[in-house]
Amino acid sequence: MRKIILFLFIFHILHLSAQEAIWWKTPTVSPEIYDNHMVTFRLVAPRAKEVLLVGDFLPPSYVVRDGITTQMTGTAALRKGADGVWTYTTLRPMDPGYYNYNFVVDGLTITDPSNIHMTRDVVKTSSTLFIEGGRSDIYKDQDVPHGSVSHVWYYCDKTERNRRLTVYTPAGYEDGLRYPVLYLLHGMGGDEDSWVTLGRAAQILDNLIAQGKAKPMIVV
Repeated sequence: MRKIILFLFIFHILHLSAQEAIWWKTPTVSPEIYDNHMVTFRLVAPRAKEVLLVGDFLPPSYVVRDGITTQMTGTAALRKGADGVWTYTTLRPMDPGYYNYNFVVDGLTITDPSNIHMTRDVVKTSSTLFIEGGRSDIYKDQDVPHGSVSHVWYYCDKTERNRRLTVYTPAGYEDGLRYPVLYLLHGMGGDEDSWVTLGRAAQILDNLIAQGKAKPMIVV
């Protein structure tokens, strides 16, 4: 009985120590955006052999196949430190904007585990970052009245199955006023969530309406 109690006591102490080690561990900062708009990306991957950064802010590459030139998303190699942390710092300040990126670890594409901001384009999920100023402000959550986004199911007679809409209603919609309706169609390969997750339509509409650059409207 004493051995069992001693074992449980030791297990409890080790469990608490592990929790404290996790709780107080210094988090990896990625992306780290500096005042001059240079950005450092970091990934903890001590066993990885190669880590690449793929982003729409990097200079694109071009592939020629059968006489057809295809533009590819730019890539950059991260450098491994003695602590197992891979890093890459942009070669120049980034322009204000809203950007997507991923890491490729030994051929496997992943999002940035240190960055909670992500977007989805059908089957692809990417990490995102904002560079302050200019056009990026329209994409951000500003201190303005916010509308609501609903996902609505409906039955389609043409396809004879249930389908889904994403509907934006402006701030104040609940007051019972009538609004014009704008219908947005996604591109090939998109889905009913594309305008909200990838295109940030809700944030754009909130900001344009608050600035008086757009009339309050329903967007489907």
